[in-house]
This record gives sequence, C-alpha cells and structure tokens, in this order.
Amino acid sequence: MKLCCLRVSNLAAIRDTEIEFGPGLNVLYGPNDLGKSTLVDAIPPCVTATTHFAHCDQFISWTGAFNPVIELTFETEAQRIWRVKKEFGKSGSSLLQESRNGRDFEDVVRARKVDAKLREILGWGIAEPGGMGGGRGLPLSFLATALYPRRRRDCHAAR
Repeated sequence: MKLCCLRVSNLAAIRDTEIEFGPGLNVLYGPNDLGKSTLVDAIPPCVTATTHFAHCDQFISWTGAFNPVIELTFETEAQRIWRVKKEFGKSGSSLLQESRNGRDFEDVVRARKVDAKLREILGWGIAEPGGMGGGRGLPLSFLATALYPRRRRDCHAAR
C-alpha cells in the first residue's frame, strides 16, 4: 500500500488540512502543537476502525462543533487507487471509492461494508466488529496492537 493523500477535518486542534505524500520517505516536522502527531494518528482508524470507534477525546474536535472526518487516498497497485472517507461520531459515515487515474473516483461501498472491503483489499484478517450480539469497536488482534498505542486501546476499553 502506498499512501497518496491524507485529509483531516475537525480532529483535535486540526480544523482542515491536506497532505500529499511523495515517493519515498515523507517527514512531518515543525514546532510543537501543530498537529503532526494527530495527523499520523489519523491514519490507522481510517483503515481499521468503525466510525463509532472514535469517541475518545483525542478524536474529537477541540471546538466540538463538527464530527472528525478523515479521508485517506492510497494505491494498492498501478492504476488501482482507493479513497476511504470516514466521519467519526454517533452519526458517523463511511465511503470507499476507487479510481484508475487518481482523479475520477467511483463509489464502491458505503457504511459497514467499507470496513469489510478494506480488510479484503489490504489482506488484513480482522473479524468484523458489531452486529447483533457481536463485539463493538476495534477487535483485539496483532494488527490492532501494532497500529494503536496503548493509550488508545485503554481509552477504547473504557467506553
């Protein structure tokens, strides 16, 4: 998977920003409290968590006016570009789109089907959370442990 672009809105102190990733190593740098860590922390929930996962304080806009939105564009192979957009919160939403040229995107799936399709595309064997009688939030797995720092798992468990 090659990251192409990350757009984040209403996440902690970030009102709205977009980062385009270049080839090779990309580095975020600058003074403290600009939101560098927040941008990095936005990537895992976009590809692994349901839209209702992010009720923890670090995902809520500091102004509290709008739900956090994370949009990630990535390439899995040549001319196979995906864009996932998730709005986190009680009225959260998910959308997965596909493009062959990186400009024209077509809707593939919405809502809970987004998480299942992402698992298929990325080859991550995480069981789908939720459903009638099922677990909620991010399942405990090696991938979840590797992608989420301890403070996130503790925050999630306290819900």
